Amino acid sequence: MKIRKILRKCFLWAVAVLGICLLSGCFPGFNSRDEVMAYLKKKYPDRQIVLSQKYKTRRGLMEDWRIWSFTLSGNPKDTFQVASHIKSYPVPMLKTERSIFDNFEKVVVLRRSREFEQGPLRTLDAPTRRLWHSFSSSEFWLKPLYIDLETVDDVWRAKHLIDLFEQFLSEEIVESDTRYFLRMYIQGPCYALTPTSDSINFVSGLTIAKPGEKRPYYIQFQIYNQINRQVVCQQFYNEVMSYYQLMAAQGNGVNAINMQAWAEDYLQQVARLPSATPRERDTLETSLGIKDKGDGFLFIDTGQKPYMFVYSSERKEGSEKTIFFTYPQLRSFCQQSGLQVKGAGNHFSVTSIDGHRYEFSTTFYIKGKDEFDFDDYTCYYLRDGQKVVMEDIWSPQECIDDALIRRITGRDVKSMVVHTADKQ
Repeated sequence: MKIRKILRKCFLWAVAVLGICLLSGCFPGFNSRDEVMAYLKKKYPDRQIVLSQKYKTRRGLMEDWRIWSFTLSGNPKDTFQVASHIKSYPVPMLKTERSIFDNFEKVVVLRRSREFEQGPLRTLDAPTRRLWHSFSSSEFWLKPLYIDLETVDDVWRAKHLIDLFEQFLSEEIVESDTRYFLRMYIQGPCYALTPTSDSINFVSGLTIAKPGEKRPYYIQFQIYNQINRQVVCQQFYNEVMSYYQLMAAQGNGVNAINMQAWAEDYLQQVARLPSATPRERDTLETSLGIKDKGDGFLFIDTGQKPYMFVYSSERKEGSEKTIFFTYPQLRSFCQQSGLQVKGAGNHFSVTSIDGHRYEFSTTFYIKGKDEFDFDDYTCYYLRDGQKVVMEDIWSPQECIDDALIRRITGRDVKSMVVHTADKQ
């Protein structure tokens, strides 16, 4: 009871102090019209400014607004808004932060986008035009433009579309803050190694969609400001291709032909690294994803096209690198090797060359706790019905090692590595 009384008194004192502050003007008021005009003159020098006498005022629990409209010489088609804004953070009603800002860029971008739709957009082919959607916005801020891609070819269509619009926009805004999100919902299968959400990420760009969206997973990259759009789009393209390689599947326009073309181009880009300048090397490593993924990904030639994109790493420091397959890749490789395979990429069985029956499943794991009491998963497979634990699985890519692959198929995948110096 004593604690309750103390808390009640503290609350009443807080309300009283707040009321006194509100009545005595402790909190900042709106900027004056002269202050707003000074802000505009500083931001837009050498421009004629007409600021309205009238304004609108809005008040809320967290923020207050006073908004004027204004025009600028050189922009006869546009009417802009400028606001004196007061907000409270983090405590409601304690409005202590005051600022002035305007929506010049939002107004110009929206107008130019409408003009773009009536002009340059109409000159593009139908597959590129369908990617365009009008910008949306709030009163003062422009929202990002989401571009949904269906196929890998759409990646380059989107780049061309953005390049064209940014060039059109630059005639009035030299450096804009427009943002674009390239998003591709995955059409093919997505097999998780364990039931935790982070294990689903076979590629770094894969995101779990919200309930009700088109598909469960998507890949998304952002383009903004002066970022290198070529590099970002190449990263996006690489993520899609590597995803379908690791899933041993096709979808979103990915097929054997463009997958092989991607592999050959990837190897050619890697071959350029030793002779590249530091700046060129940085750009190449970024677009290839080497900085994010290390140098652990390589291609092997199984005798059938396309080449397989596989993971390679040292299990122990200084030891020989081990090549790993994902579950779907092992299933596909066994089929290519002429073995009897039953089931899908997330759960299948295969009879090895020496007659043993192996069974693999993403549900074959033992859940436990590590030394810090975090969830820990130990994966296993079945050999003639008996559990065989797979030690030191650190990622979905690092699953089936080359020694086990050789026992099952009789094939040495290390001898299949395609080196960048090989003729394509």
